[in-house]
Amino acid sequence: GGVSKGVEKRTKVKSRMVANAMLELIKTADKVLVMGHKFGDLDCVGASAGMASAIRSIGKKAFIVIDREKNLSKTLIEMVKSEEGNHDLFIDPDEALFSITPQTMLIICDTHTPNLVESKEVLDRCKTVVVIDHHRKMVNHIDNAVIFYHEPYASSASEMVTELIQYMGEDCRITSVVAQALLAGIMLDTRSFAMRTGVRTFEAAAYLRRTGADTVVVRKMFSNSMDSYQRKTRIVSNAQVYRKCAVAQSDFSSDDMRV
Repeated sequence: GGVSKGVEKRTKVKSRMVANAMLELIKTADKVLVMGHKFGDLDCVGASAGMASAIRSIGKKAFIVIDREKNLSKTLIEMVKSEEGNHDLFIDPDEALFSITPQTMLIICDTHTPNLVESKEVLDRCKTVVVIDHHRKMVNHIDNAVIFYHEPYASSASEMVTELIQYMGEDCRITSVVAQALLAGIMLDTRSFAMRTGVRTFEAAAYLRRTGADTVVVRKMFSNSMDSYQRKTRIVSNAQVYRKCAVAQSDFSSDDMRV
């Protein structure tokens, strides 16, 4: 648990080198699986959708491995699936296991710990693994990755993926819906650009805006229902301060409620 602030790098040489190396691996793979962490949030799913869609745009098969029942981004998943050509983009871990071959490539987004990935079985079976993450490096990280793209100063995995997409060739394109998914991931991890934002964060957001991301649609993903808002208010109003920490008790839960 380091607490020092990451120093932002202004140069994008590393992003360009990683993008070129990934592109070579993608061209030699028969298919690409993109996987995040368990209970995927907007950043995890947004980064995965951006990477998978970019790979599909250059003519390669790509799928996102996710548990469609146990995740925190059901609205975002449905939005991406509703777009033409994306009905088969999301697959379950069990379905992914049966499709893995020696030439299958796996890209891990938003985590670098084997115990936190959506499916450890999928990770163990794939021989070519690429990791894209912005969290501080832990001791038990994935150590067999061909490319370990790790930047602690980055605001989110969606920001890192957005940079990579821009250097993956002229044929690499994403749609406005996928751009909105990436922008939602950036907004989640930066608390709407209030925390952990650097120059490159806004440059990534500007690229997504040019691509067609609708900020109003993205903002609606963070809105809660009136019932959820009232329950959140009751939890906060009943909180007690203990050793400079606010502690609250709740006897209900909700998937769409963020305290």
